[in-house]
Amino acid sequence: MSMESIIVCIIASIFQAIATSYIIFSQKNMDKKTDKLRFIIIMLIYCFIGFLFIPNNIRFLVFLLVIFLNLYFTLDIRDKNVILYAFNTGLIFVISELIITVGLVIIGINSVDIVNNNFYNLIANVLISLFAVIFIKLPFVRKIVKNEITLFTKNKKLINYLYVFVVILYLIALKNGFELILKSNYYINILFMACVILIITIIIRNEFKYDKIKDEYKNMLNHVTKYEKIITDQGKANHEFKNQLMVIRGYAQMNSPKLIEYLDSVIKDSKKTHSSYLISQLNKFPAGGIKGLLYYKLSTMDDENIKHELNVESGVKIRLDTLGTETYKNITKVLGVLFDNAIDACKKSKEKKIIIDVVKKTNSVTFSIYNTYKGKIDMDKIGTGFTTKGSGHGYGLRLVKDIVENSNIFEIENSLEDEYYVTKLTIKTKNRQTKKKK
Repeated sequence: MSMESIIVCIIASIFQAIATSYIIFSQKNMDKKTDKLRFIIIMLIYCFIGFLFIPNNIRFLVFLLVIFLNLYFTLDIRDKNVILYAFNTGLIFVISELIITVGLVIIGINSVDIVNNNFYNLIANVLISLFAVIFIKLPFVRKIVKNEITLFTKNKKLINYLYVFVVILYLIALKNGFELILKSNYYINILFMACVILIITIIIRNEFKYDKIKDEYKNMLNHVTKYEKIITDQGKANHEFKNQLMVIRGYAQMNSPKLIEYLDSVIKDSKKTHSSYLISQLNKFPAGGIKGLLYYKLSTMDDENIKHELNVESGVKIRLDTLGTETYKNITKVLGVLFDNAIDACKKSKEKKIIIDVVKKTNSVTFSIYNTYKGKIDMDKIGTGFTTKGSGHGYGLRLVKDIVENSNIFEIENSLEDEYYVTKLTIKTKNRQTKKKK
């Protein structure tokens, strides 16, 4: 190998090592400058060796492996995201290489010269490194990478996708390095690479939306507790109303002039509360989320001018009290999705009405949600029977499916009854009396 080739390798290695380190540090903040310096030096050594001795057809995989080991041992990053950081860096270099290579060919540089001519080879490698740095600095790219890391941190199973895409990138993009330019299927490979990147983006985008929905329904439990306090307070107010009637009766017997004034104050207070019947129905649920969730969703129905009925059978509270905290949280999440879908479908119908019936059996409680709808519903096409219309509801239904499949206490049935679409959620509960005997 000539001295000129060695100089080209040294310069190209410096640029690639610095660009690689910059991309890694953009994903993972490091406080210690000594660790950063060691990381850069190791990458510099690898890049130089790689340019000289590692064949193009395995260089990509070795590149990812070296980054992985460097992160793991030098920066002491021991979580599963190590492979993610390496994959992101490799992907950015793949994109940069494709764009720069095509650009050089377009402006008239011979593809053979890019591979064999030291000057053009150096120009290509330097431009690839510079473009990779500029690419990671773009605001939309940084946002995508940040969201991706957040998503993979929450959902460790997604790491498995990376291994598949690493193989695909290896087979398609870097099998023969720059020599792919000489082949007629090169541009087909570029198109296929774009499709792979698009698939990755769609998967990440969908998973991020799904996690966002999960977090929303998880946090909903915290928000609805304030409604439970309101319901409890209003329940007490309804109880106090009986005492107010006794006071009114006393004023009436004495023909007191304060009677009208007192009646006005009672009427004013009553306007601030929901109906006594609604409060009495809500108080048939134990504290923990369902009571507040129903109050919130019924208020939403009022805002949407949807007529509603709530009928809760006595004894439901006792049945639900036998369930654990986590199960109760899952019930609230599932009901939240089902109510949202019912409201969304009902808003589009002419006769806007939702009926909620809650009944108990020996070892179960069933929530039946009846909602009006617009058009025709093909139960066979829907499969699960849920409506898939409305923004975000697909992810909500996926959340319901995950909860139901991971538990043996939920059963969901769907049907059409007259003008109503009906969803029935049955929750298996323990028999409290049987439990006491044990």
